[in-house]
Amino acid sequence: MKRNTIYLLVLCIALSVILICMPAMAKGGGGGGDGSGMGGGRNTDITSISTGILSLKFIFGGFAALAGIILLRTIKINRNIRTLLMCTIFMLFGVLVVMHQPSPLRAMVDPVTALATGGVITLNKATMLAFIGGLSVIGAKLFCGWVCPFGALQEIINRIPAPFQRKIKLPFKISNGIRISLFVISLIMILATGYDLYTYQNILNPFELFNWQFEAVLVVLVGAVLVASVFVYRPFCYLVCPVGLLTWVLEQVSIFSVRIDRGKCNDCKKCILKSPCPSIKAIVDGDTLRPDCFACGACIDACPRDALKFGIRKKAKA
Repeated sequence: MKRNTIYLLVLCIALSVILICMPAMAKGGGGGGDGSGMGGGRNTDITSISTGILSLKFIFGGFAALAGIILLRTIKINRNIRTLLMCTIFMLFGVLVVMHQPSPLRAMVDPVTALATGGVITLNKATMLAFIGGLSVIGAKLFCGWVCPFGALQEIINRIPAPFQRKIKLPFKISNGIRISLFVISLIMILATGYDLYTYQNILNPFELFNWQFEAVLVVLVGAVLVASVFVYRPFCYLVCPVGLLTWVLEQVSIFSVRIDRGKCNDCKKCILKSPCPSIKAIVDGDTLRPDCFACGACIDACPRDALKFGIRKKAKA
């Protein structure tokens, strides 16, 4: 118990640092009168209003992630609890604290575009990207699984029973191959035209939904994703989202993630049958290359022997 208490204390301190630093960075202003630069000068224009919204997003986001990791480590999160939590996340970050720019997707894509074209990386986007990365290193997919409103919306829709019970788990090599290919195509497009694939005409940017501007392209994209979500768990996250790709990479070094106690596991496969995502099979099988785990807690809840925990990787014994 003492060790667990120490771990949680360290986690709380780390998250507290993020919560304090991120809003302070966003308010710190950056070069030029438009507040878009990375240094020099003060922000004196009306961007202070959006900065206030961003600060709320960071604060609430940090507490949501903290709540998620504490819940995962202390209770079994069943299907009903998780659905309620996802509805809360969607309402909080998608409706009440409106996802004004930078959205998570733009916070990932725009700095890449700036680096490739010699542009300026805005402070707000760099701050948002650091926030996403920091949460993802502390706990696997803490941002995507516990803060992202579009991920939450997909997960809520996935609760709808599919016709003939046709829920599909996409082979990760295929889904991740598509996701990586889209990112590479976007890089090529940036170098060739100066525009990225995701935000060009918002053809692959469903986060514009949270600006409540329903253009035709956005309606088609979001509609397609939501229909697919009935059959596939978080299809946009696995197949398209560049933020999902980044957090999947960071997931490999996350402090907290789903761990298996081989001594308790009797290989009953209940966790695999009950989980909506393909990651738990890879965890049970000991695969090196694992699909994204969105820390939903379904596999932990399904295990009758408490062989699965959201914990810290133990050092191998010599």
